[in-house]
Parts: sequence; C-alpha cells; structure tokens
Amino acid sequence: MTTSIRSVKINPTETITTLDVNEVSIGADIIAAIGCRMFDVVGLEDEIDLFVDDEGLINGSTLNLPATVLAHRLGSRTVIFGTAIAVSVTGDGETVGLTDAQLARIQESFAQKPDARTVDALVESLSPFPTVVSMLRNI
Repeated sequence: MTTSIRSVKINPTETITTLDVNEVSIGADIIAAIGCRMFDVVGLEDEIDLFVDDEGLINGSTLNLPATVLAHRLGSRTVIFGTAIAVSVTGDGETVGLTDAQLARIQESFAQKPDARTVDALVESLSPFPTVVSMLRNI
C-alpha cells in the first residue's frame, strides 16, 4: 500500500497549496514539485522541514519571500529561492506528513504580519538583496 505524505507547496508568487507526495517516490516527487535538479532540507521548529532548490540562488530562481519569512519565524535564518515544500520529520529523520497542528502553525505564519524581531532578522538576512529589503521596510 502506498502512503501519501501531506505537505504544503510554497511558491514564490505567494500561492500556497497542499500537496500529497508519494512516500515511495518522495525524492522524485519533491524534485518535480520544486522544479529543480537537486534539493536541500532546511530544518525548522516543531519538526517541520522545508525541501528547497539547492541551486535556487545560482540558477536564477525567484526569491521565495513567503518561505523565507516562514523559515525565519520557525527558527532558521535562511533565504529561499524557488518553490519550497514543507513536510514533517520524525526524530529519526524520516519524512512524514504534516500533522494538523503543524499545518495550522504554517497557515498561521502566513496569515500574520511578521513581528518586529522577525522583520529585523529578515532585513539582516536579505541585506545582499537591496530591493527586497526596501519592500520589507514597508511591511
């Protein structure tokens, strides 16, 4: 029996959709969903992982501000380019579907304006990208 992994696909254009990834072909499904050759994993709080394009910065992918804000809100000061996929991870490092609580935490992060501390961290992380910094200062 094939198990489906509940995840959230976060596009740079701020479209956020749920996505079911096949447990058997998870690597290929992630690569296809992101549209990349190689992916990397960014570990966040609450046992949430983001699969991201490992070459996003160098291949001309669009800055993914929603995923970058989510990463900062959930404990990782990383800048994400291209599409990201949020999943859950067990203590053993196994990728599993998002729980209802994790999905709610992700949705809550997108629904709320970032707090001042998060905006300050974003400005610092995004300082090599001046156009984005000016956008953040207007939040």
